[in-house]
Amino acid sequence: MGHGNSNKLYITHAEHAGEFGQHSASSGYKAKLQGSDPRVQTPFDCCALSFQPFSHPVCARNADGTGFVFDLVNIIPWLKQHNNTNPITKEPLAPADLISLHYSRKTSGEIHDPISFKPFSEHSHIVAIATTGNVFLAESIKGGKDLLEDAKFKKEDVITLQNPHGLPPLSTTNTTAAIVKKDEKSKPATVKVISEVKGKATVPWNISPYSSGAPGASLTSTSVDPQTRSSQLLWDEEELMFEEMSNPPKGKGKEKDVGKRRAYVRVVTSLGASLNLELYCDKAPKTCYNFLMLARAGKYDNCLFHRLVPGFMVQTGDPTGTGSGGESHWGTPFRDEYDMRGAAKHDSRGIVAMANKGAGTNTSQFYVTFKATPNLDNKHTVFGKLVGGDDVLDALEKLPRKDGTERPAKPVQITEVIIHQDPFEAYKTRLARKLARRAEAQDDSKKQPDKIQGDDINWFGVKVGTGDSAFGGGAAGVGVGKYLGVKRPLDQVTPGVQANDVGDDAKKKRKIGFGNFDSW
Repeated sequence: MGHGNSNKLYITHAEHAGEFGQHSASSGYKAKLQGSDPRVQTPFDCCALSFQPFSHPVCARNADGTGFVFDLVNIIPWLKQHNNTNPITKEPLAPADLISLHYSRKTSGEIHDPISFKPFSEHSHIVAIATTGNVFLAESIKGGKDLLEDAKFKKEDVITLQNPHGLPPLSTTNTTAAIVKKDEKSKPATVKVISEVKGKATVPWNISPYSSGAPGASLTSTSVDPQTRSSQLLWDEEELMFEEMSNPPKGKGKEKDVGKRRAYVRVVTSLGASLNLELYCDKAPKTCYNFLMLARAGKYDNCLFHRLVPGFMVQTGDPTGTGSGGESHWGTPFRDEYDMRGAAKHDSRGIVAMANKGAGTNTSQFYVTFKATPNLDNKHTVFGKLVGGDDVLDALEKLPRKDGTERPAKPVQITEVIIHQDPFEAYKTRLARKLARRAEAQDDSKKQPDKIQGDDINWFGVKVGTGDSAFGGGAAGVGVGKYLGVKRPLDQVTPGVQANDVGDDAKKKRKIGFGNFDSW
């Protein structure tokens, strides 16, 4: 049940707080110190100008209801020297605008709330009353009355001095700063904001079905900023590319696709010849991508073959030429890929693999073997092999070495790396086309369909939105509606004959149909 190799039925303290758990009491505090926190602010008992503990605290009020605490002996010389300018907000600040603050202290000098006697800390929500200058915790002024002076105050009189958890300040915006001129037209801006909110946000193509867990983390941790909306996790675009590159397509003829998922490069050396390499992008995608990106950036140009062991291998890829330098494409060491399914082995001469200093320390250095070295399997990632230039490899193996070292006596370096085929670039091109087609499809779906003639006529033959017939007052048309404007044969009177003359004949005839409904 335990982490790692432990078979115990419980989690030990070392597992809980060690390499696998990272749940020690100070882990959150250390992570907070290492990461950049946008809420880092001046300590509540220090001057915002000198960053030293204050002796005569005064407050400079801001338009948003917050305030900065200064020491009187520091802020007055500043205002005189800088023409009455706030040192933090750069807004005008006169000495008369400063509000004297009154802190309650214990005999030990610790600042506390005068009502609940709770000591102030970096996590406290501290406010001050502008009319009296008394400083409280936010929970002690909910009644709207300063209990020390027995004086009522308005909501606008509350100044937020510290609110570390990002909650809305208890005070409201200054009324003088919040007044909007009547002649300003704000309706168009409001309509624009509402339309922006209603507009459907573009869904990223690499979105995952899983949640990022930010709301849950902010609910259970005090060191995470509060999150109220759930957000989905985004897959790493490069990892998706590596996964597709390592998974061969299924179906007939998939063997022919192997060459399309491999890269071919030519390493030009100062010996006047080149090493032709085939890179296994399907077996070690991240390692091959790192090599190709470094080659495109010219990081391998003028790199020395700094280590030579005849009968074993030759090593290069360090821009410094010392054997201890080099960085990956991402600037940090990346993982090994010798444990992937179908990973290549050191089974022949001319194998190209990554040099490292241990597990997960791959950067830019690589080596080419002179013979099969199965002892390096599961220790170094093989990402290619030599497919041309055996004579160059033989010449490298025969180079003389300096006495007592593994460095070649004659400096041989890589002139340039020429890329002939890069499957990752082909993948990016396909992805760009796919996203472009998806964007076009979304644009087409937003467009209104073209109006087709006859779409505005219902099955009664009447135009939608009007009471007019679509067939010109009883003329023969199409559809069921063509019968509605035509008189029935039995109701028609023969021209030139009176209605009374045909009355008897009409009685003798058998009635057919429902008759005339004009009188209804």
